[in-house]
Amino acid sequence: MRKRLIIVLAISVLVVFSFSIASFAQNYGEAPQLGELVDSGQLPPVGDRLPQDPLVIDTWHEIGQYGGTWNRTTTSEDFIFTPLLMYGFSFTRYDDNLAVVPGLAKSWESNEDKSVWTVHFREGTKWSDGEPFTVDDIIFWWEEMALNEEHSDVPPQFLKVSGKVAQLEKIDDYTIRFHFAGPQPVFDFNMAMWTNAGLGARFIVPAHYLKQFHPDYSDSYSDYSEMEEKQDWWRNPDYPVLTAWKAAEYQAGKRLKLERNPYYYAVDEEGNQLPYIDEVDVRYAADMEVVKLKLTNGEIDMQIRPYMALMETSLLKQNEVKGDYTTYMWESGSGSGPLVYTNWNHPDSDKRELYRKPEFRQALSHAMDRDKIQKVLFLGMGRKTTGSFSPKTPEYSHFEEGQKVMEEWINSYVEYDPGKARDLLDELGVVDQNDDGWRELPNGEELKLRIDMDSGASTEYIDSSEMIKQDWREVGLKTIVNPMDGSKLGVMQTNAAFDIRDSWEWAGDHMYPHWLYPIGNGRWAPLYGAWHMMKGTPGANEGLEEDPRDRTPPRAKPPEGGPIARLQEIYDKMKVEADLETRRQLIYEATKIHIDEGPFIIGTVAEFPVPFVVKNNFHNVPERSELGNGGLVFPWHIPHPAITNPPQYFISESE
Repeated sequence: MRKRLIIVLAISVLVVFSFSIASFAQNYGEAPQLGELVDSGQLPPVGDRLPQDPLVIDTWHEIGQYGGTWNRTTTSEDFIFTPLLMYGFSFTRYDDNLAVVPGLAKSWESNEDKSVWTVHFREGTKWSDGEPFTVDDIIFWWEEMALNEEHSDVPPQFLKVSGKVAQLEKIDDYTIRFHFAGPQPVFDFNMAMWTNAGLGARFIVPAHYLKQFHPDYSDSYSDYSEMEEKQDWWRNPDYPVLTAWKAAEYQAGKRLKLERNPYYYAVDEEGNQLPYIDEVDVRYAADMEVVKLKLTNGEIDMQIRPYMALMETSLLKQNEVKGDYTTYMWESGSGSGPLVYTNWNHPDSDKRELYRKPEFRQALSHAMDRDKIQKVLFLGMGRKTTGSFSPKTPEYSHFEEGQKVMEEWINSYVEYDPGKARDLLDELGVVDQNDDGWRELPNGEELKLRIDMDSGASTEYIDSSEMIKQDWREVGLKTIVNPMDGSKLGVMQTNAAFDIRDSWEWAGDHMYPHWLYPIGNGRWAPLYGAWHMMKGTPGANEGLEEDPRDRTPPRAKPPEGGPIARLQEIYDKMKVEADLETRRQLIYEATKIHIDEGPFIIGTVAEFPVPFVVKNNFHNVPERSELGNGGLVFPWHIPHPAITNPPQYFISESE
């Protein structure tokens, strides 16, 4: 009797559940403008436009209203901030706690050692032109673009293990399997980084559209120039998308207008297809002064990028009534604030030797008056730091041992002590040998520190460099600030030709490890980073008879046993370590190298908030207290505002 009752109850629950799903599917809501197109026969019914199991995005505060235009601005002539508005092409997503949640993929799993990952997509998902999305769109990108040496796309590093690229296997139209040469323990996190489709890796492309420009599929083209011009979705209104909005009009350096995607695969918790807002209108602004004017005049509905300096908070608050907006604050996610780093691969051998000595970099750090920087540039907010990941990085913040390591790291050389800085310099032989008031190199040659920085940097970067310059001059180090064009600075980074760089924030989590480990462009050790990047590639051994700076790319092997080599070795172990506890211990081991032999990156003030405005009729934007980490908006690989789900933002007509 009891067994029969359990069976009956189970069947009843299944029937109710099935009925609920069917009822939900039959009652999808949609924007009135799309309903009119359905009625006129220009669009299929909403139930036919959505996948069988659409992504459900919960609203932050309330079910929204359809309609309206979201007005924004940008200082980027190519509108590069726009892809950060929304997920769409990503397999998985970060939520506001930095947990990985479903996106385009509804589920995924791995084998025991995490060397094989299987991803399941939502059956019936369609591109914005109504064509079906399948895993063939992923395989096309992989085989015809990423692995194609004539195309500019390349396989991202996390689709390689031990120098070998992953093997992709199509299981069916909505299931794909990734085979790695060894463990890839954080593949699901990697898939949530950036927003992809041109910002980050591309991963998914509308093969049915791009084939017409691919030389292997079209007789009209002999190279990839036309295809590469067409493949950034926000700059090409013809490009089919998987995002909530698609490009409708693009004028470089003037305007980008987006319109809703009628086939977007997400709904709210009541089954209303998203997005709520009809259009996004982005206008170019020549500089931040124009942005400030637009914000205070109430011309902008909501935006977090480009960032406003914290010192502008008072201006924003003073104009709230006039502009009919409210000033919000989200956490920056910065672990460093404006930072500097010396060139470990400096072309001058005497400077190179000095810059590699931890005592010299410690002297630079102790000579910096972070109290002044915090007070002047950050209104007394944030936290003084030697420079680190954001303290809210899960590997540190979620574990007692990690919290202790992070505290030691932040405080390692943060104390403002010019006397200690002078003593360290004296011990190194960096003293004033000719009585001109400035310290010389130990060999008696002139020592002049040059802070190379982007001339287009925002106010807090420019001002912090000037303040650091003054602090270093106070301890006898002749220092100048050298603003230059950002593209020229990028070339100097690649060629390790800079002196001391002022750079952007060290922000975010361990999924973007380039600041902790000298890999990729190497940050403070560019030639060694490029050497690591080339390991295992066909060109790794090419050009080794040439001077390191004449190689393509410029690169050099780090000395065995030194901190650079040890950090790279730890990274190589960490990225394939399937056991999470062992992986965490490797991260702490790398951190200890930064503490004991650093600082390699010298930070200023971390954990400060970022102000932005939200019009009073613009809704479902979360407050700082509602976000699991308060925001973490600076790192691009944790895309903001995308992780707050802008498709559920809405504009109220009644206000």
